[in-house]
Amino acid sequence: LERTNQEIFKRAMRDAIDDGIPDDYKPGQGVGVRGFGTMTLSEIFEYMYNHYGVVSPLEIQKLSRQLDQPWNPNDPIENLFKNIEDTALFAIVANKTFMDHSLITSGKCAIMG
Repeated sequence: LERTNQEIFKRAMRDAIDDGIPDDYKPGQGVGVRGFGTMTLSEIFEYMYNHYGVVSPLEIQKLSRQLDQPWNPNDPIENLFKNIEDTALFAIVANKTFMDHSLITSGKCAIMG
């Protein structure tokens, strides 16, 4: 019974992590399918760390340049918001501080050109 409870708990934790991480950050599980499949919790954490846990200075420069790009009005505004949100999350992982007002200013500049 205890083993069954542990398995239920592990599966619930894995499902919660799978639900909480956007598909863009998950490994491919076949054509057009992304997810963690049958990976264990430790395998999921190892995958995430190996792919997203270390941020190079070049990636930080790329991200800063990306924020400076003007927004294309033909693109949905949600793309711009996602870019700003991704930048904020990336900055946390990189231990690089982008102040909220800098992100807002970058968003305004992108829209206004």
